[in-house]
Amino acid sequence: MSWKKSLLFFAWQSIRFSKSLEHFTNVWTFYKRWKTSFEPGKSSVTDELPWINYLAIQCLEKNIRPEFKVFEYGGGGSTLFFSKIVAEIATVEDNQEWYNTLNDIITARRISNWRGFFVQPEPVSTSLPRSFKNPKDFMSRMEIHADMSFEKYAKAIQQYPFEYFDLILVDGRARPSCIEQALPFLKPGGILVVDNTERTYYLEPFKEILSSDFEVLENRVAPVAYTPDFTQTSIFRKRVK
Repeated sequence: MSWKKSLLFFAWQSIRFSKSLEHFTNVWTFYKRWKTSFEPGKSSVTDELPWINYLAIQCLEKNIRPEFKVFEYGGGGSTLFFSKIVAEIATVEDNQEWYNTLNDIITARRISNWRGFFVQPEPVSTSLPRSFKNPKDFMSRMEIHADMSFEKYAKAIQQYPFEYFDLILVDGRARPSCIEQALPFLKPGGILVVDNTERTYYLEPFKEILSSDFEVLENRVAPVAYTPDFTQTSIFRKRVK
């Protein structure tokens, strides 16, 4: 994409999605960083950053503490980002090739505070109707996974005690199911991050609990690196009662 096209695209998307002058101004501060992300060889892994929008990354950088214990559904640049600044990071992955690649990177860098879980989806044994929007069905919206269940993947977090984690990132498969499984494992005061919430069905089943038990830290549309997209990442803090 030429600089002129990229500038016009960024300007149009900024106007389209900004909810206020402050939002628009904040988004524009990321233009140069976003444009640079398309340079050859750059990715979330090489930059060691979560592949979420820039406002969400900024929010995490302000709120993460060195003592944090983190669980993530879907790893990559986020794994390397967290490993540098938190006490403990655990990742569940469903893709064998990507899990091996991530494991090789972490081994090569001698990262010692990471624990990885490779959990493949399994064939569904029932013919009953299922929906990727229903947290209890453990489905992915991807057609290649239409007859697969991500139940064991979503429940990988159950290897830990309740209220164990300070931050949980949901950026992998079957996200409504992962959110439902993750909530009991988040500490009071802990942070829940859900990427791509422009897909409203991710959070729809949890409106009541998010409204009553959580405060919103970030929930705006913003540019995301390495791709010509503006996406929404929602970040919530669990209230201390």
